[in-house]
Amino acid sequence: MGAFAQYYDTLPEGRRFLLYKSIQSEVKSSYNQSMTEIPYSYQVDADIRTLEKIEDERVEAILEVFKEYPDVYEQISLGNHQIEAKADVNVEVLAAGYGITDRIMAYVGIPIYEANVQVKYNRAKNSSEQVVADMLKEKYGDNWAQTLGNLVDQVYGIDEGTIQSGITNALGYEELGDWRGEGLGDIEFGVMYNFYRQDTHGLKLTVGGIAPTGYTDDPDILQDVGFGDGQWDAFVEFGGGYILTDDIDVNAWARYTYQFEHEREMRVPYDEDIKESDEKKSFIEKKGNRQTFGIDAGIYITDWFKFNPAFIYEHTDQSTYRSDNKEIDNILAAGTETYTQSVRLTAQLTTVRLFQQGKFIAPAQINLSAQNMIQGQNTPKVDMLELEFRMFF
Repeated sequence: MGAFAQYYDTLPEGRRFLLYKSIQSEVKSSYNQSMTEIPYSYQVDADIRTLEKIEDERVEAILEVFKEYPDVYEQISLGNHQIEAKADVNVEVLAAGYGITDRIMAYVGIPIYEANVQVKYNRAKNSSEQVVADMLKEKYGDNWAQTLGNLVDQVYGIDEGTIQSGITNALGYEELGDWRGEGLGDIEFGVMYNFYRQDTHGLKLTVGGIAPTGYTDDPDILQDVGFGDGQWDAFVEFGGGYILTDDIDVNAWARYTYQFEHEREMRVPYDEDIKESDEKKSFIEKKGNRQTFGIDAGIYITDWFKFNPAFIYEHTDQSTYRSDNKEIDNILAAGTETYTQSVRLTAQLTTVRLFQQGKFIAPAQINLSAQNMIQGQNTPKVDMLELEFRMFF
């Protein structure tokens, strides 16, 4: 049985495989449009319009007093608040495959997510306290300015966490704080066809789809993590491999994924920089199609121990949105074109070669992988550790 050893191999007819994979990742930063790594965060502007929506008796009472002074009233702001988040995401994948013929294999993969998000607050832009104080002194004199200034101090002295929670509540978001979620991700299924195979090389074609079974981002929760994209995908993958020597082989592959459009409820952004707001509406979203390329080498140290260094490149086209407001559609689409470059190193314990030599009772693999994103654009920076077990029977 020559299967399982190379990228292009498929299961023999009537054979099966089971796979269990555990993936641990941490997301605490992202790459922006200029490919600079920045903290993973949201921004909320606490201007007077936002403060008017805060359900806090102190704020409401003080703002009521200042409505008699419209020039000062319009200047009151608690600044721009940045909400930083760090996510620890663990994924367990269960997969199975079956050899329909010696060259055609069907498979399905089911991911199960567990995510923990920790949130902290920062003030990205200072409040207008000094500006308001100067205006009061200039227009109303020292004594009256001091009286009104004491009221202003009460607004600016409110606990930052309370203000930020109040702001997000006023905008219709759920309470800020740490978030935890678990559930099913998007399920992948497909068919592999090993249409060309020689002693030292071969080619394989894979076609399949991804079902929208995972939890998607809730527009009412700032700090949640989606387990899926919310739409159906279809993909085609083509690749092959070449055995250079008894102990070294190389593989390369490319996948094209078409993402179907779907209806999605989203927040209507203020502008390109601040996309959090108090208004929601439905959009027809068409996520950009994705192109993924990979190349790796397999280096046998012994018949049962193997190293696999790899490089992976991924590009996703810009998304498009359709609604009755073209300007908002364009703002949502801005910055959605993404790309990443990652390196990956896998240490593999395998009995496949020993099984082929008749020295072991069954073929199996245990893989330990580390993947690091080295460059990206408009995407979270995700580094991963994976432990995988495969059994063939």
